[in-house]
Amino acid sequence: MTSLSSPARRSPQKKAATRKPNMREQVYLHLRTRMQKGEIQFDDRLVDHEIAADLRVSRMPVREALLQLKNEGLLDSTSRGFVLRRFTPTDIAQLFEVRLLLEPAAAAAACEKATLEGLAIMRMATDESEKAHRASDILAYMKANTTFRSTWISLVPNPHLATMISRLVDHVEAVRLATLRDPKWRASSLLSTQKIMDGFMKKDTDLVQESVRYNLRHAAAAYYAVQDAMMLENRQAET
Repeated sequence: MTSLSSPARRSPQKKAATRKPNMREQVYLHLRTRMQKGEIQFDDRLVDHEIAADLRVSRMPVREALLQLKNEGLLDSTSRGFVLRRFTPTDIAQLFEVRLLLEPAAAAAACEKATLEGLAIMRMATDESEKAHRASDILAYMKANTTFRSTWISLVPNPHLATMISRLVDHVEAVRLATLRDPKWRASSLLSTQKIMDGFMKKDTDLVQESVRYNLRHAAAAYYAVQDAMMLENRQAET
């Protein structure tokens, strides 16, 4: 059973500067983190009273968190709870188009402001990504990759831009889980992470921008390849 009664540890400086999230915000962050890690998939149904019982909280903050995720375009409501939103190929193409406009420049700005602490977390996440890839542990790979990405996004000096990018990325997390099951595409993702890490370590904003573009283009290619394979399998099953 999961509980939200014990918040994550923070440094003394952050404790003083950061307001403790209320219960709705804690439930929201919990669910969003599970989505980012691939722990919630398309077949899962999110029911408020079940989540409330698991987290040992009341139904109201859970309901509010689910509605917030729905309003952000991450969930769809059904007669039996909430499910991950299924994006069309056109939706995905448009999301990648927007991300290509925003992320390279944002990553370059983050590179300029990178802290030693942030770089250390990114390096550790890169190493964990490589271990998970070699072990074919997809969920561990997604967890490490999410840590890497969320860390550099947290270094973006414009908080509004950082929030916008985080939400755009969240929209395709379930899609990423499908593509990362393929060792070829997972290897490409790992290479992108390593190139971005190299750019941050060298404080090379041009390398960071180009590496982020490479990552997005290959992520889009992986998505379309998986979609084509699924369509082919469906046609073969029908004949």
